[in-house]
Amino acid sequence: MKAMLKLFAVAVCAAVLAACGGGGDKTPKPVVVVQPAYKMTETAVGTGRAAVSGDLVTFTYVGYLYDSTKSDFKGEKIESSVDIGTTFTATVGVGLMLTGWDQTLIGMQAGGKRTAILPANLAYGANTRDAQTVNNIKYAAITANAPLVYDFVMVNVSPQVVIPNVPATELKTIDVTTGTGTAVVNGQTVSVRYTGWLYDGTRSTFKGAKFDDNTATGDTLLKFVAGGTGVIPGFSTGVIGMQLNGTRTIIIPANLAYGATAQAATARYGVVIPANSALVFDVTLVSSP
Repeated sequence: MKAMLKLFAVAVCAAVLAACGGGGDKTPKPVVVVQPAYKMTETAVGTGRAAVSGDLVTFTYVGYLYDSTKSDFKGEKIESSVDIGTTFTATVGVGLMLTGWDQTLIGMQAGGKRTAILPANLAYGANTRDAQTVNNIKYAAITANAPLVYDFVMVNVSPQVVIPNVPATELKTIDVTTGTGTAVVNGQTVSVRYTGWLYDGTRSTFKGAKFDDNTATGDTLLKFVAGGTGVIPGFSTGVIGMQLNGTRTIIIPANLAYGATAQAATARYGVVIPANSALVFDVTLVSSP
């Protein structure tokens, strides 16, 4: 730790000298962000199945900018599922999340808690994000090459679900997590979180390139009428029968998706949906009347 702080001080001094005209070289010096080593601390051990690569995990997270001057290294908050009262569900260890998230969540059990220090290469790398306000809560900006700190609480770990090997010519639904309460019926208004992939018949899960989702902090829930026309037909009918907080995988053939009409590259992932593409969605029912 002392060595890290010393390096940090040297970088700051260099930046100050450059800004004040110290020395004969007037060329601006690049700002070097000193990166901490990855470190995981387990603050509570859970029970039950330990997450392995390919498992479906549900967890909460709170993220902070890394601050070497703090005893817990937690600077300003950048994002939080806890603040908006929700959980995050994804397949762990297959590259769908930040590399540092995958690395930290492997081995966790339900009820377990871990804190991870992530150097930038395990977080958002050179990507940046402006400061934002969600539900009247202000979150700090993420600068390029920013190291981060995350608190995780594991809620549930489920074994990998292998989708039946069926041709993508018919609508298929697989309940990954059964919810509670009354099942959704045709004509009912629902709100969901989802992740969508191009169908890939060469993979055991049939999930190819990810083209869209609304699972990030601050994303708006997708609201529509089950069995209605607000979304593609296979998505609209695929949620019928779901229960609150349940998660379902829906395989949608092309004729119940976008048919022969290709879709432009998505804003979030830059993935084109070619004409006559079958799709795969993971959907979590968040609310229904």
